[in-house]
Amino acid sequence: MFKTLAVVFAAIPFAFGLIRAVNTGSDVRYVWVALAAMCGGMAGMAAARATGRGANPAVIVPVVFVVAGAFAVSAAMLLGTRLGPGILIVAASFAACFAAASALSVRPRAR
Repeated sequence: MFKTLAVVFAAIPFAFGLIRAVNTGSDVRYVWVALAAMCGGMAGMAAARATGRGANPAVIVPVVFVVAGAFAVSAAMLLGTRLGPGILIVAASFAACFAAASALSVRPRAR
């Protein structure tokens, strides 16, 4: 159940990107930003797990949020977006989705 919910949270940024692409007809920048944030989230998960604390959500979630957000902002800037409140809000939103997905995927199992 929680793994499925994690997939749903991870899919939300791509859904927004696809909605924007369909509405505008050609603007796929959000899809690229979502892809970069996902790569950042995966890198953050790997880095947090490499610390030796295993699957501790208290370590993984903030690391994933920061790294995914940084990757998202970097991708947006490479695509020509100027740094401002708009891209910071989008990047933080996408990063929060991936942080929530990581929290759900490493959630300790009830015994």
